[in-house]
Amino acid sequence: MKRSDIKEQLDDNVSLHFHTDARRNLKLQSSNAKRLKFEPSICNSCNSARTQPHDLAWQQLSAVLRRRKSPLKTGDVIRANRIFPYMTSAEMRNVHLFFVKWLGCEIVESCIPIQPPIETLSEAIMDGKPHPNIWLAFGVAQRDADWVGASVVDAASFNGRAKHDYLCRIYEVGMLSVRVRLSGIKLKDDWHPSPSNRFLITDLEGA
Repeated sequence: MKRSDIKEQLDDNVSLHFHTDARRNLKLQSSNAKRLKFEPSICNSCNSARTQPHDLAWQQLSAVLRRRKSPLKTGDVIRANRIFPYMTSAEMRNVHLFFVKWLGCEIVESCIPIQPPIETLSEAIMDGKPHPNIWLAFGVAQRDADWVGASVVDAASFNGRAKHDYLCRIYEVGMLSVRVRLSGIKLKDDWHPSPSNRFLITDLEGA
């Protein structure tokens, strides 16, 4: 989980508890607890300097959407230039690359064989270009607001091979939900930084 999301949504001064399908109410000492982090799978330089703009772009987008005077609702159209007045396309690309790294770290940690290969995610980060098979969709989480979490990875193979060409995982912070998919097919509510700097708040529960 992104530490900035945990600190802003839950506050380090309150008691933090970690839940999985196997165990609930495991008390954490802070938002920096090791259980909340991936095992190292990329170098320190890439995890800090190279991807820091990606982390900061998501941090800003996440904060603005969650602090709106009018709470998010299904059907809202979000214009990214109102969140990033300068270099809008570059900042939204950074948001996309934040989730490329997030999903990529999970793929490596869970040893999930994928097609296109994991190297294509690394190349997207190294080149600063959107990954053509990573799609985001934004929605309203149907959970208590005092929550930061993620679903397990849904994986499938539609190519008849051993490697998965479809992955889906959902990230939630407060009432904001982001569906992250690896797929060669775009769904109606998917967003990708190549064509547009606006996106729809969709019903991810019914998707």
